Amino acid sequence: MKRYVTFFITLCMVATMQLHSSDQQQKQPAKPLTLGQSIVVGGVVGAAEVAFPGQPLSYAMNVAIKNAQLPQVQRERFVFSHSYKGFAANALGQMPITAMQKAVQSKGTQWAEKEKGSALSDWQKAGVSYAAGVAGAVIDTPSNAVQLYLQDKANAGQNTAQALRTLGGKSFRGFAPNAFLKEGPFVVGYQMLAQKGAQVAQKYVGDNLAAVALGGAAAGVVTAVATHPGAVMRNKMQNDPDKKTYTSSWQTAKKVCVDEGVKGLFNGLKERGTRVAIAVPLYVAYTTLLEAQMKK
Repeated sequence: MKRYVTFFITLCMVATMQLHSSDQQQKQPAKPLTLGQSIVVGGVVGAAEVAFPGQPLSYAMNVAIKNAQLPQVQRERFVFSHSYKGFAANALGQMPITAMQKAVQSKGTQWAEKEKGSALSDWQKAGVSYAAGVAGAVIDTPSNAVQLYLQDKANAGQNTAQALRTLGGKSFRGFAPNAFLKEGPFVVGYQMLAQKGAQVAQKYVGDNLAAVALGGAAAGVVTAVATHPGAVMRNKMQNDPDKKTYTSSWQTAKKVCVDEGVKGLFNGLKERGTRVAIAVPLYVAYTTLLEAQMKK
């Protein structure tokens, strides 16, 4: 794990230096991105986060959730090379998801403000972001199901196409908790809460980039805790595509609480919390960097 920490700290430092250099070289007047630019920015940022640290930490979370109810001798080990199984499905899924979320935030807010004749309130902006997250779950749910299927050692050697054919409609198992308890609130977290956190941090540290890192990380931790039960329920249901144990969202939540206690809804939080705490400031930093480059 120390190697992963060193890697993404270096990644954050490089992004920070690039962003600082871009900001110092040329101050650009504020102007909205075009729809095409918003799509490109969102897609690139989403794929970059999945590449690292998203993929290995997502796999680590799933291993932790599966191991929670298993005796020590049966527990699955974290194998780094296994974490990139299903990477294509995950990355190709996240690109249109984050692209759509960015486009909805940018163009959807502009349209709503034009129709309203005034700026949207924070609650209204949160509603736009939440809707974007729910819509993104249409892609995120099956892409995550494919990833989990391919990371299962029983399905070694299969590819994305084979996984999709095998799962079929079962790839949408866990859509409700994923959409309404995880993806919707998560988008609110990284599009709004991170900015609020950066504004608060800026009062204490002054520097914009340090504020983005600190505020984003804090917002990421809060977001991870708030959305983790949805992630656990989704993974439980997707690891049981034939409904042998988990039949519905409500039944899954009740069964986890009965079998493992309420703490069962937070298994794997350490791994996912680490990912989200890193991902949120990276999203903000990379998005700001790409937007600055496109405005030149």
